[in-house]
Amino acid sequence: MRTKPIIGADILRLITAGMYDNPLVLYREYIQNSADSIAAQGSPSCSVTVDVNPIDSRITIIDDGTGLAPDEAGRRLIHIGQSTKDRDVDRGFRGVGRLAALAFADCVQFTTRSCASEAVTQVSWDGRSLRNLDLAQFNAEAAIAKCTTIRALAGDDWPHRFFQVDICGVTRHAASTLLNLDAVRRYIGEVCPVPMASCFPLASEIREYLAAHAKYFVLDVRTKGDDSPIERPFGQTIPLTDRFQAPFHRLETRSIPRLDSMEPAAILWLAHTPYSGSIPRRLAIRGVRARIGNMQIGTDRIFQHLFLEPRFNGWCVGEVHIIDNRIVPNGRRDYFEPSPHLRNLENHIGSIAHNISSRCRRASSQRNKLRSIGTAISRLKHAHDLATSRYLCPDDAAALVDRERKRILEVRQSLTHLEASETNSVQDELKICEQQLDTIAIEPKPLILPGLPPSSWPTFQSVFGAIAKSSPPDLALHMIETILGQLGQDHMSDNDRR
Repeated sequence: MRTKPIIGADILRLITAGMYDNPLVLYREYIQNSADSIAAQGSPSCSVTVDVNPIDSRITIIDDGTGLAPDEAGRRLIHIGQSTKDRDVDRGFRGVGRLAALAFADCVQFTTRSCASEAVTQVSWDGRSLRNLDLAQFNAEAAIAKCTTIRALAGDDWPHRFFQVDICGVTRHAASTLLNLDAVRRYIGEVCPVPMASCFPLASEIREYLAAHAKYFVLDVRTKGDDSPIERPFGQTIPLTDRFQAPFHRLETRSIPRLDSMEPAAILWLAHTPYSGSIPRRLAIRGVRARIGNMQIGTDRIFQHLFLEPRFNGWCVGEVHIIDNRIVPNGRRDYFEPSPHLRNLENHIGSIAHNISSRCRRASSQRNKLRSIGTAISRLKHAHDLATSRYLCPDDAAALVDRERKRILEVRQSLTHLEASETNSVQDELKICEQQLDTIAIEPKPLILPGLPPSSWPTFQSVFGAIAKSSPPDLALHMIETILGQLGQDHMSDNDRR
């Protein structure tokens, strides 16, 4: 005899507080629902407005998509896990994301209608009552009945067609994040399907590529009181440090085939840079990222485990736009459900990650070689300065020039292992150093040290020659000038005492 299954009310806590560890994901969930509604309507003029009100601890998200009719609103906004969305088209499909805010607020209200002739329907979920409920005494159906209300509102002051989410009484532990307007705009720009910044030099090329191979959807999202739409955070360059802006060199695009056909499972773009080091996470552009319907899945680290050296994921900029609907995001949308199609995707991305790692290693090796060459050129310059300073006797100066001139051959040999585009300025500097060393006129002029007897001057010159033979030119020059500076101070002190 079969027993009728009972679903306990604790399931509600699992799909609210147990699902989300980052409060900002509620913006993703509700804007994702707006994106599905607006994309279904097919109108390019639709938009989403986000109103963050820290004074009243309230968030309002409203879109002018299709909205819901009264009979549909009650059914779709209270039933759980029975989404009517199309998995082949829509970004969300499990029917639980709309409850995301219950983990971080006292009340969530959904207000909507689909045309001007309808009454406005408002469905409320009481998050505080849900948290205070003794869930052991209720099944899921009874708990939902306790915590939800539906009512009809007069439609005079409402838009003709809309869907609005009001998140009321944001809890204290989440308020500093959810009510921080700058953090909200950054998160939406990083995760949601908003347009790329116009200053990004590869924006139009990426947009054309994605539009040619997938349903490239972008959404106009604005925050109340700010006329500028939220954009993806790519800039003209990448500010790696306060002193260095890494440029975007070129775009690489690829199609990843499906496991069982040559149709694309995903399309990918990479923005190649000098690979000069780890990109700061605060810029919100680093890593090979995943997107479905132009909505980000997971974080910048989603494919980091596919890199043999995970750190190199943080050196690159790129996206994988997944087309094959058999590659399904998991419930938390931080990765994908296991399947052969996922493994196929991972195998291809692993190969791409290997190529990225090779680029990073080559770039790092090239920078180290350029750094060594720069040090050698600096040494040549200091050798010229020391040889013409009259600190050394003619024989020691000539020996120094001969010794350092041989380094030019070593530097030229090192340059042959570097890319030509990186060596032009170095070649010019090296040529100048070579000309300067070749044209040095070493004259037998004595070293004059005021305040010391002339008989001691040759001794000092010999000492300086010994320093030049045993130390690099830059260090030797520094030591000699330090000695002379000290001698000058001692001479002035003697004069003062007199």
